[in-house]
Amino acid sequence: MSQATAIKLDSDIKTQQRLMVEEDCRQQIAFTSSHTQDYLEPVLAMSRQRLRDNARRFKAAMPRVRTHFAVKANPDPEILQIFKQEGTCFEVASIAEIDAMLELAVDMETVFYSNPIKSPASIAHAARAGMLWYSVDTPEEVTKIAAIKPDAKLYLRIEVSNEGSNWPLAGKFGASPSGVEMVIETAKSLNMQICGVTFHVGSQCSNINNWVEGIKAAKALFAKLADHGFVPELLNMGGGYPLQFSGDEPSIEEIGAEINKALESIPEHIQVMAEPGRFLVGSAGCLLTQVVGVATRDDVRWVYLDTGFYGGLLEISGEFPVNLISERTGEPATWTMAGPTCDSIDVMGRHKLPDNTQAEDFIYMPNLGAYCTTCACDFNGFPAPVLRMVD
Repeated sequence: MSQATAIKLDSDIKTQQRLMVEEDCRQQIAFTSSHTQDYLEPVLAMSRQRLRDNARRFKAAMPRVRTHFAVKANPDPEILQIFKQEGTCFEVASIAEIDAMLELAVDMETVFYSNPIKSPASIAHAARAGMLWYSVDTPEEVTKIAAIKPDAKLYLRIEVSNEGSNWPLAGKFGASPSGVEMVIETAKSLNMQICGVTFHVGSQCSNINNWVEGIKAAKALFAKLADHGFVPELLNMGGGYPLQFSGDEPSIEEIGAEINKALESIPEHIQVMAEPGRFLVGSAGCLLTQVVGVATRDDVRWVYLDTGFYGGLLEISGEFPVNLISERTGEPATWTMAGPTCDSIDVMGRHKLPDNTQAEDFIYMPNLGAYCTTCACDFNGFPAPVLRMVD
């Protein structure tokens, strides 16, 4: 294949993906539009069928990989029940999420505690609940767990590149090479078992190579662990699997193809798992919000919504991608978008909306099924979005 042919094929694929994104947005708006009747507050409409489709699509893209939903992305009980029905396992990070698993009546030995820093109380709570697997990336965490759950199975979180991610997680978590040595020595001294390796490439990651390099690093660490007398059982590839906002992001099938090839070097006795959160729930949710006012301040036009930084749009304030679709038609214009509160932090940057935007216009925001209602509060008396399930 010539280089010109390859470039054309790649261009054709991206064009097709962009068309699919547009159609996907239309579908999300369709199942949300009924909530404009008797509208009182922001609504996050979640599609049950899309949740099921996303779970099945992820599994089909990576058949060897066991799916664990990252509960923090959206812990709504009905969403968790749907994923349980689809055969999805779970990953938790807090006492509340552990309790959600107990309510769901899942096998707690399949629930993974992937928060690298856990309070002693939460470790004890997890142990009483029957959880076996705990993430660590510091010697202090190993010591803490050893005092509470000496038979725990530990999986060591290592640092990997987060280049190409909208929300990098490197720095706060992940053991460096020297940190890995300290964790291993501490585990040996306390007779704790390091049974696996995990990494996280950052949230909404568009750089497939991060996973490939993470798998290579995990394989090298398996050899080191074996040299120290540990028996590796697990490779946890974390989350970060992206949504399609523009069509330029790699699809889960493209990511899966590269991951599947990289996993060929991982022995079959190693259980491979992943912790998708945003991918499983993001495209199932469309936020319906309303314009409460517009303003011109010198030469800057402002649009104020009935939800904002405190009402589920925290990520957008950090330049996270978003698709804004107005019910009004008009020439696109640049607006500074803000929420309804009296706090100056409640601003979400500059975005395109029709130049004739007015108060009471409805705005649709597809792909907000993750980290929207979860991160929202009622600061200043303004209601957080209400989650409503639709078929």
